Amino acid sequence: MEVVGNVANGRLHLGDSLWGSGGDWGVGAELRPLSGWLDRLGFEIQVVRLHDTESPSSQVSQRLNATLVVADARYHFRGHARIQPYLFAGLGHVSADYTYSCTDCVFDRDPVTNVLTSRGVQESRDKGSKNGFAFGTGLELAVRRHVSIRPELLLADTTPGSGYNWSWVQVQIGLGVRF
Repeated sequence: MEVVGNVANGRLHLGDSLWGSGGDWGVGAELRPLSGWLDRLGFEIQVVRLHDTESPSSQVSQRLNATLVVADARYHFRGHARIQPYLFAGLGHVSADYTYSCTDCVFDRDPVTNVLTSRGVQESRDKGSKNGFAFGTGLELAVRRHVSIRPELLLADTTPGSGYNWSWVQVQIGLGVRF
């Protein structure tokens, strides 16, 4: 069994729109219960958190709180070597809470005086969750007998079906401790 903590740079998209990006973090655990040639196969669950607050101008602000939970199967190509490339595929669950607000962005024109009057703060909020697929690749680099460094590329996508069309892409580096 290996326990992993990671830091990453992630991006969450809704269709073609970027909802948030930046530093995120996560934790996970991998179990390799099989023996013999099948000991290259592992099963992992990880939870990743992304929080982004952005104000591109004094009038506009965006806030994102998102969580990704991934359960996957991993195949390590070099079973007990110091450098083990691997591929993984599984299921992911994305939960997101996104708020967009704009101050003085919408105005009403008075038909008599032609004066513009601000509607104040306009805010929209999307909150939901959806299941999808997750896959990626990485390297497990053993630095000590029970310690490894794991750079990884992860993609989770909820496109199939109706509802939200989220894509979560992240490049992460993790520190694993094997028991």
